[in-house]
Amino acid sequence: MSEKKDKMKKGTPTDFEKVVEVLGNPVRRRLIEKLSEAPDYTLRLSNELNIHQQLAAKHMKVLKNAELVDVIRQKSKKGADKNVFSLNKFYSLQIDFSPNLYNQRLISFNNPSLWTTADDYMDRLEDKVTDLGDEESGIDKINPLGNIVQSIDDELESLEKRRARLLYIRNLAMNASVQALDELDRKKRQVMHFILNQGSTTVNAISRHMQLSEETIRDLVSDLENEDIVRRSGNMVYLVEL
Repeated sequence: MSEKKDKMKKGTPTDFEKVVEVLGNPVRRRLIEKLSEAPDYTLRLSNELNIHQQLAAKHMKVLKNAELVDVIRQKSKKGADKNVFSLNKFYSLQIDFSPNLYNQRLISFNNPSLWTTADDYMDRLEDKVTDLGDEESGIDKINPLGNIVQSIDDELESLEKRRARLLYIRNLAMNASVQALDELDRKKRQVMHFILNQGSTTVNAISRHMQLSEETIRDLVSDLENEDIVRRSGNMVYLVEL
């Protein structure tokens, strides 16, 4: 994995599958959306989403078991005490797929120092938010904070458009690569496809992906080495640099 990718805090494959399973249900997505606005309790959530309280409680239990929410017991001056749920994760879930492309990742964004370099624009925004947060509470902070949120949303939209085009160009390159590999047999093409997608990788990673023995993969890699397409250094396999 490259140094740049190492800077991004990614969830494990288990975390990814857990979150995908949770978000696969539309009721749970709506509950998460509501909890993103503020912590809340099951009865009010069920009323606002127009679903039965038992159904809301069932799905809240799934969210709790997946460790996506925290729960505290809140005393009430009127009526019984209640469990209040709050989101406890900062996640961005991404799945890209097309012919010759499949990427999945779960990124935690609550510690930006792990995955970003110095950026004057973002530093200024963060300092401005911090300064406003330190000021005495008041409604007059809403407009400047709202302007910051809007500018960030505009920036994110611009980044998404740029990302979409980069994915498109990447797919063009992968399609051309696949055509260039057409003369290889199927297993060698699969090895090359994995290496093209991953960059430098390992024999055991290819073995796990293709569900073939490491000995078989080493033989395939050796054939590709003889054709001067890849190089192997120990257990690492990478494209020949031209």
